[in-house]
Amino acid sequence: MFRFLRAPRLVTLLVLLVAVAACKEEGGVKVSSFVFEGARAVTPAQLKSVLATSSSSRLPWGQKHYFSRDQFEADLKRIVAFYKDRGYPAARITSFDATLNTDQTSVKLVVRIEEGEPLRVERVDYTGFEPLPAPRRTLLEARVPLKPGVPLDRALLQASRESALDELRDHGFPYASVRMNETPGSTPLLHLVTLSAEPGPLSTFGPIEVVGNSSVSENVIRRQLTYRPGRPYRQNALQESQRKLYGPELFEFVNVEPIRTEAKPPEIPTRVTVTEGKHQRVNFGVGYGTEEKGRVQVDWRHVNFLGGARTAGVLARYSALDRGIRLNFKEPYFFSPRYDLNLTGQSWHAAEPTYTLDTNGGRATITRQFRRGSSVVRGSRPATSLSLTYANELERYSITNEALQDLTFRDELIALGLDPRTGTGRGT
Repeated sequence: MFRFLRAPRLVTLLVLLVAVAACKEEGGVKVSSFVFEGARAVTPAQLKSVLATSSSSRLPWGQKHYFSRDQFEADLKRIVAFYKDRGYPAARITSFDATLNTDQTSVKLVVRIEEGEPLRVERVDYTGFEPLPAPRRTLLEARVPLKPGVPLDRALLQASRESALDELRDHGFPYASVRMNETPGSTPLLHLVTLSAEPGPLSTFGPIEVVGNSSVSENVIRRQLTYRPGRPYRQNALQESQRKLYGPELFEFVNVEPIRTEAKPPEIPTRVTVTEGKHQRVNFGVGYGTEEKGRVQVDWRHVNFLGGARTAGVLARYSALDRGIRLNFKEPYFFSPRYDLNLTGQSWHAAEPTYTLDTNGGRATITRQFRRGSSVVRGSRPATSLSLTYANELERYSITNEALQDLTFRDELIALGLDPRTGTGRGT
């Protein structure tokens, strides 16, 4: 085992590498383990994610990693730089060990770290955010990841800046900019952080350009958008529109973006780019089970049936347990973009061990979709919908004699809506 304590880094590296190279050519010594001692503020997994040197898998068929002089020398510098970015400017490598196995084919690495005291945030000030509504400013200050008392992490600084910038862009300021300023605090280990915003002019949405569609009409695409020309610019409206365009499964690719913003026009034009996918899909299924015996199933769907993003489907199935056909049709624009109509019909036979059930009829469902609230800082809230269903189905059933005589089945039959007194029945 080679151990180096508080020696100059260049000398210790040279001794280590010469010792390892004397046993094997560089690249031939496997790294069996790579351990950090003294790491408290960050996890070993976080450190390893930024390093080139890594330990080999313990599984015989797993990936093997070998020692490299250049990689290890650079990794020692990366560790110190990583800590400085996380708010630990005094972090340093105090020593490291390299232990070769008996046949000198693998090495265990141990790196000892002294983190030191972190540089912390004393206070976060916000200037230039007055155009935002007061509740949004309060919410922004509460939600940004950078808080007083935490280490001055560069990743948190950038995330806080991006959150503040997105909040401005989500309230009609697409040309906003946010700067981060650091100044010394009341002690050498405390800093003041200031987010300075320049909102720029208040803007609205301008003309909408649609490209890439062929069989899907432009009107179908436009009615899926959550913004309209003349309305205040909202960045999350572009993201929400993109999500909604993926919903009907009409497109393989969707991108909604502002265009021609170099001149900073007050009305921002947008472009909707789509790539259509296959609108008709057929799935075949064949199998065998001990209860259902052989089974065959065909499922056909058309996601642009008769145009207008309407969906139609047919499911046909045959097995010893159940067989029949189900039809469905969906009108996504039922008098308004917020309403859709679903029609289903079926003729189905179910043959369970205790009863048989035939169902014929259909259902009509009207669903009202409510707007999804979202914010870059808060994140998206769950979508809400309200549905009203009218069902008209005729059911006929017959219970086996064995099930009628076994009283243990009585509760289950009643729960299914079957009458165990007569053994047969029908109803709409």
